[in-house]
Amino acid sequence: MPSAKPKPETKAVYIKRTFNAPRENVFRAWTEPEELMKWFAPEGFTTHSADVDLRIGGNYRIGLRPPEGEVFYHQGTYREIDPPEKLTFTWVLEDQGCAGSQNESAETLVTVEFHDLGAATEVTLTHEFLPSEKAREGHEYGWNGCFDSLARKF
Repeated sequence: MPSAKPKPETKAVYIKRTFNAPRENVFRAWTEPEELMKWFAPEGFTTHSADVDLRIGGNYRIGLRPPEGEVFYHQGTYREIDPPEKLTFTWVLEDQGCAGSQNESAETLVTVEFHDLGAATEVTLTHEFLPSEKAREGHEYGWNGCFDSLARKF
């Protein structure tokens, strides 16, 4: 289990983006399977499936299909749920065959915070404990692509 703060040598992704939707709607987009299916994939990928057990200790599993290739899955466990302000969950890549995985399936930690700006919402994402610089770059690409898809939804 990852510790509360990353070690200095730990690789992490930090993203901040503002969405033109109320905080409750953006939080729901991250927590309801039917909403996740609409946006949780970078351009060129599709969201194949989304299973969510939204409770502390509950699991999620999201299947992504690349432009060419087989579906691969990310899964994890919810550590903190504070609607509509914060989500913290573990993140593990199940399938080592997906492009960009570099055969790295270490459990990492994602924290998403939702800041109320009235009619808009600022989302900050921190993805910690990535095992290498290549993993950090791949996840930064993936998360930015997901955020682009979420922006198109709103």
